[in-house]
Amino acid sequence: MTLEAAQHPEAQPGDDPLAGVKIVDCDAHWTEPADLWSAQAPESMQDKIPTQKTVGGLTAWYLNGEVWASTGGNTITQDRQKVLGAHMLHPFSKIDTSAYAVHERLGIMDDMGIYAQILYPNGIGFASNHLFAIQDPGQRQAILTMYNDHLVHVQDSSQQRLFPQAVLPIWDMDLTIKEMTRLLDRGIRGFTLSDKPELLGLPELPESYFEPMWDLFNESGAVANFHIGAGQRREDMEALRRSTSRESGRTPTDPAPGTPPVVAAPTWRSFGPQRRLAVHAAQMYMSNVRIVVNLCNSNLFDRFPKLKIVSAESGIGWVPFILEAMEFQFDEMVTHPDERQFAQRRPREYFRDHLYVMFWFEEIGASKLIEDIGVGNVLVETDLPHPTCLYPGPKEHFSRVMGGLPQAAQQRILQDNAAELYKIPLG
Repeated sequence: MTLEAAQHPEAQPGDDPLAGVKIVDCDAHWTEPADLWSAQAPESMQDKIPTQKTVGGLTAWYLNGEVWASTGGNTITQDRQKVLGAHMLHPFSKIDTSAYAVHERLGIMDDMGIYAQILYPNGIGFASNHLFAIQDPGQRQAILTMYNDHLVHVQDSSQQRLFPQAVLPIWDMDLTIKEMTRLLDRGIRGFTLSDKPELLGLPELPESYFEPMWDLFNESGAVANFHIGAGQRREDMEALRRSTSRESGRTPTDPAPGTPPVVAAPTWRSFGPQRRLAVHAAQMYMSNVRIVVNLCNSNLFDRFPKLKIVSAESGIGWVPFILEAMEFQFDEMVTHPDERQFAQRRPREYFRDHLYVMFWFEEIGASKLIEDIGVGNVLVETDLPHPTCLYPGPKEHFSRVMGGLPQAAQQRILQDNAAELYKIPLG
């Protein structure tokens, strides 16, 4: 849809341009509550599940006697203040309960002017890679199932306003299909996936191994979500957590003292933890360029024509350039008949019909680039409760940065695209 197609009568001075619009936040995070697993596991499994502990003032998840995962990005305190310059609040008791309790989350959403949220994991990573790192297959599967059961409970108790995206046991395709089917039957709308399963020793996403999963996505209408950082291994995520927190530590690409690096780290070693986080975050937004460009140059959408894919927390400012670059490189480089016939359509066409991107803090992208991307391909987010979340005033921000767009275009971006994509009842 173009801006011209979204025209409407001019608003009168003083009108609220977003009056009546139910904003759908398409990327917020659900912090794992302290009793997520202990409240569900039978007595016989209590020593085999993740347990939250605070040691030396730092709270983390422990499994099999070792630190397994962080508590995730949390910057909203119990008195609803956002702490700048922090990634994770410690101990866990400092975090506002809206991070992990349904009633309180709905309350803070009401205060922010948000109607519904699409939820992603927090401390355990943005796909199932942390879970895959658990060595025992039975323990791994039980922990994943309990996690997804918790997400179903969150959705069921949220008055149709919270929609968690579940994680999948992609290391076993039979289990993946079984878990997808189980959760779809219970109302889950989508799933969050690793964009680099090959880093875990699995095939790449377009290979035959993943065909049953893509077929179920295609037929069910469930959304496949790729959140930035979802392809990182557990050890990568934990190293980043250490290097940007009060703990000392290096990223996996940092060399040991006195040895040259094999691969350059994302940040310079001389930076402190806050600057490391800022530099890493600015680069991470564009990490989904890889999955977007590969998808748009593949034949995956020919094979699964109803597939819908979301690039979460990746912003939109880079998208017009990538669309233009894909088209240019396609014409310049894809000349052999076999290569031309590999996929039926051009990259921009695949993007238009199958992909969604989202923004939150951006101003230039929101005010000047929407038409180049496509009104029907853009969503919004708040990233609550992460460090750069739009708290406390996302509605005012969206109204300001999108003020030059027709009201119908604003409604489509803030409400209708997400409601249609995730099948959200608007009442």
